[in-house]
Amino acid sequence: MSNSVKKAFEIIKFISNNQGKLSLSELGRQLNMNKTTMFRYLETLEDLNILERRGSNWYLGIELFSLGHKVDANSRIVERIHPQLVEISKRLNETVNLVGMYDNSALYLDKVESNRALQIRSQLGDRLPLHCTSLGKAIFSCLPLDEADNILNIIELKPYTYHTVTSIVELKKQIEFVKINGYSLETEELEPGLSCIAVPLHIESIDFYGGLSFSGSPDRFIEEKVKELSVELKALASKILAMF
Repeated sequence: MSNSVKKAFEIIKFISNNQGKLSLSELGRQLNMNKTTMFRYLETLEDLNILERRGSNWYLGIELFSLGHKVDANSRIVERIHPQLVEISKRLNETVNLVGMYDNSALYLDKVESNRALQIRSQLGDRLPLHCTSLGKAIFSCLPLDEADNILNIIELKPYTYHTVTSIVELKKQIEFVKINGYSLETEELEPGLSCIAVPLHIESIDFYGGLSFSGSPDRFIEEKVKELSVELKALASKILAMF
C-alpha cells in the first residue's frame, strides 16, 4: 500500500473522530508528523473537499458526505436488485451486470455469472469507460441532455480495440439509437471476444443513473438473440423500477 495514501487515510480517520478539536500543530503531534508535512496533506485534502478548515480547526468535507450517500444508495440498490439478477441469470444462463454512473464512468455494482465458458474479467468496483461500452451508452441515453453533452465534451474517446468508436458523431448516433430502441449493443469495443447488450436504468426516486446488461461472446449475439435479450432486459428494468 502507498505510504502517502495510508497516511492520508489515517489523517481523515483521526479527524473524523476529533472534528473541530485539533489545530494543525495538534494534529502533527498526535499523528507524529512534522508541521510542514502535515500542512501539505491537509492542504491537498482541503483542495479535494475531503477536509474543511474552519478557523484553525479541521472537519470532514462535503465530498465525503456526498460519497457516503452514494455508497449508501448503491448498497441499497444492490441489496434489493441482486435476487432479480440471480433469477434471470439462472433462467436464461446469461451473465448479467449492473452498473451505476460515477464520476463520468460506469461503476460495476453487481454481476451474476452464467455457466458458459466465457467469463468476464471485470470485477465489482471496476470502472468502465462510457464511450465504448453498451452500459455506458445506455447511461448516456437516460442522462439529462445538458449533463450528457457536458460529459461528451470532456471525455477522451480512447481506442481500446480496433472496433472502439472514437468519433463523437458516431457515438451520438449510437446514443440516439438507444433512445429510440431502448437498448444498446457493443461488439468488441472494450475487449476482444466480448459483446454486451444493455438497457438504461434510471431510478428517479434515488437519483440513480445506471444500466443492466448481458455479456457474452460475439458469435452468440446475432440479431434474433439480441432482440430476445433486449426484451428480457427491458422487462427486468421495469420490474426493478416498480420496486422503488
